Amino acid sequence: FPDSALPYDEEILTSFEAGFKATLFGGLARLNGTAFYYDYKDYQAFLFTGVSGVVVNADAENKGIELELQASPGDGWDMLLSAAWLDATVEDVPLRINSPLPPQDRKPTYAPELQVTGLLRYQWDAFGGVMAVQGDVSYSDEFYYNLRNFDADKFDSYTITNARLSWMSADERWDLALVGRNVTDERAGNIGFDLATLCGCNEVAYRDPRWYGVNVKYSF
Repeated sequence: FPDSALPYDEEILTSFEAGFKATLFGGLARLNGTAFYYDYKDYQAFLFTGVSGVVVNADAENKGIELELQASPGDGWDMLLSAAWLDATVEDVPLRINSPLPPQDRKPTYAPELQVTGLLRYQWDAFGGVMAVQGDVSYSDEFYYNLRNFDADKFDSYTITNARLSWMSADERWDLALVGRNVTDERAGNIGFDLATLCGCNEVAYRDPRWYGVNVKYSF
């Protein structure tokens, strides 16, 4: 394979991370936490231009906190809560290559400031097997898909809700489920490309809309 047509310098990362794990309420819950700080020198930042792009080496800084709580609050109940907070900056990003305007600090792409997830599940014996009902909700803050951080290159925050009703046989061979994904039909951005210099437009893709399904699984 030929060398990359996009020249760039090496990237150097200095990272600091600290965390903890705690068992609570006599083993009914577990809490994990992490705090981190990443210092990038010559961070390899990709700028999409037209149908191609360039790599800009710029210093960057990421810091954040992640928390996760797993619990079994009662017989048959399981719960999961997680949250992540991120403060990230890429320094001295040019508006465009060889632009006369001074560069500015920007947010990295696909880096929402806040993400939260919650899951609740309950199971009980039924019909010679185990029935279970489960729901989960995930939230993502707004984020940019272009390093220049134009308003047109930003996806709004969103909340996705999923649900599942299942039955598993006692021998665990049969697993039947009714599934609902994105049940509120949330319009959630996934990936985008800024094609303004090519056609004055953007190309974006979204996560799956609301859908329902039936899963049937048999293990030999």
